[in-house]
Amino acid sequence: MTTRRFSTVVALSAAILLALACTKEVEVPVERIIEKTVEVEKTVEVPVEKIVEVPVERIVEVVVTPTPETVVASTGPKIYKLGIFEEPLTRNYWNYYGGPGGSVWTAYVLGPVATALYGYSHQRFDWIPIAADGLPTPLVEENVDGTPFWTTEVKLREGLTWSDGLDIDAGDFEFTVNTVLRLQLGGNFSQSVDPEFVDHVEATGPYAAKVYFKATDAEGNPQTPGLATWQFGLATVPILPKHYWERIVEQAAASSSDITDQQAALFSHVPKNEPTAGGFIFNKWEPGAFIEYEKDPNWFNSGTKVIEYENGAYREVNEALGFDRTLYGEATGPTSLELEIGPHADSEIFSIYGNQDSSVLALTKGDVDYVFNPLGLEKGFLDRLEASPEVEVVSNPSNGFRYLGFNVRKPPMNIKEFRQAVATVIDKEFVANSLLQGSAIPVYSVVPEGNGFWYNPEIIKIGKGLTRAERITQAVTLLKQAGFTYDEEPRVSEDGKFVEVPGKGLKMPDGTPVPQLEIMGASAGYDPLRATFNIWIERWLNDVGIPAKAKLTSVNIIVGVIFSDAVATDLDMWIMGWDLVLYPKHLEQFFNSRNMWENAPGGFNWGGFASADYDRLSRRFLTETEIGAARNTAFDLQLILADELPYVPLFTTPILDTYRPGTIEFPYADALGGIQFKLGLQQEVLIK
Repeated sequence: MTTRRFSTVVALSAAILLALACTKEVEVPVERIIEKTVEVEKTVEVPVEKIVEVPVERIVEVVVTPTPETVVASTGPKIYKLGIFEEPLTRNYWNYYGGPGGSVWTAYVLGPVATALYGYSHQRFDWIPIAADGLPTPLVEENVDGTPFWTTEVKLREGLTWSDGLDIDAGDFEFTVNTVLRLQLGGNFSQSVDPEFVDHVEATGPYAAKVYFKATDAEGNPQTPGLATWQFGLATVPILPKHYWERIVEQAAASSSDITDQQAALFSHVPKNEPTAGGFIFNKWEPGAFIEYEKDPNWFNSGTKVIEYENGAYREVNEALGFDRTLYGEATGPTSLELEIGPHADSEIFSIYGNQDSSVLALTKGDVDYVFNPLGLEKGFLDRLEASPEVEVVSNPSNGFRYLGFNVRKPPMNIKEFRQAVATVIDKEFVANSLLQGSAIPVYSVVPEGNGFWYNPEIIKIGKGLTRAERITQAVTLLKQAGFTYDEEPRVSEDGKFVEVPGKGLKMPDGTPVPQLEIMGASAGYDPLRATFNIWIERWLNDVGIPAKAKLTSVNIIVGVIFSDAVATDLDMWIMGWDLVLYPKHLEQFFNSRNMWENAPGGFNWGGFASADYDRLSRRFLTETEIGAARNTAFDLQLILADELPYVPLFTTPILDTYRPGTIEFPYADALGGIQFKLGLQQEVLIK
């Protein structure tokens, strides 16, 4: 039977958040904090100091006593069959996390590679140690040879090993962080290891490391590493094995005097027999067909039992290792989740399909057990899946959004009123509700409304509720106020429902005709929702006299533009999407001018938005050490973005996880971001 379940995500009490955030200890990290209740049927509590991407699972063990009558069936190897419909860009983790190989499809496939000091538990997102042994020491001020630092010390658990049997130790953490700084890696690495705050890491023993943060900025002003840079940043950086990568990094560094060439040399390496730390070991990749991993029989986390208690306590037990740890209270009373970490599959295969249609067909036929789908489902696909008695559909709130971005380096996109006019003519409700039949949900903020603790409900929602005539009138007014002129203004029908005569001869304030503008976006085969918005935005812009053309293409082609020097010149407007972490670091990451390609190749400010006021405020967000102050700053940043509109947020979708309950069993299915946010629960899923 096919069912649809919805989750509600709420935050921990403010008292717990403040108690954790106001200490200088590390107890609040990466980004999943929600306070506002979403209207749905179930309630899943997510605390503000609890979040990362670490797996856990439940195992159901049935003991059958053999009798003469017992029939024993040989089941063969247990294979977790997963479906994706875009080729991953790389197997090189440095490239994925810090270079042009970053895509959601790569993330799904590279899930079993790295480890981290800290992460987040399942479903409830408690912030927990992974490779770390307990919590770090409080931050303290320290002077080293006349240079001021903030420092903290972290211990690593002994007995943790890479898949080749060598220890995971402080040298791996030191090597990873210092490599990011040395090669000036961008992308997510530059956000986790922020070079404006992180000076270096020093291994002070085999299982002990000391972190040095810069106590002053580039101008010599005092600064403190805040939640975004320490607990939600460096503390969760992926750690890679020094003994495998050190030689490759040295070769890359010696390959050229140019830092971008050094990065390219590192990114171009194709791992072979790479030690990993996630329960699976890479076996084979047939491009365009499949990627296969095999179970690591010696993974350190296998057999760990995880228990989450209703009173907020979190416990991990591994009897084989003599390990028993409880956080956040007493491990007593009723439990909300119990599971045992695997992997429970002998291998996993990611089958690569060309589009959603093929992956949906594969799921209904039984060729795969589970399909990753970060794009949402248009109604036809959803109806087909819900009609299948072998498939279950589970819906959860999303912590992401799709948007229209502007290259504000170029006219007319560099004029705020132009961006506001574009936002005004886009009727998100019409596309989402009438054309897409509710498959999409209109949004107006770059912080998803479901992330209620951080979402500012007071933002301006430009264009919402306007008729077609009102949209045209308001857009024309905005353009004329900014100095744009028409040869002929658009004329709306008498009933106000459509444009009889499109605007003609639109000129910019300097008298130059508005050039033909390109809206780059995903094709309908890849994402029909984004493609539908793109086509209608093209129509509405031409109605108001803005010459625009939708360019529907491969997402990998778009990524090739935005992760290159071409981003400044070859981009006008584009439609893409983000899946976010709970702590909204992206408010700085996407819009501070220091993250423009010109200033930081690999940075995520693709549109080149630059505002001195926004830069100052978003930098302050990185230094906030109290959760309440960080929230107030995040609210102020959202107000600026809703007015300046470097992005026009378009829509989000419910996260729809689709799988075959007859062949696999998940320990849970209700969580913010769904099963796919936990990378398909690769180490936790039970193969029936």
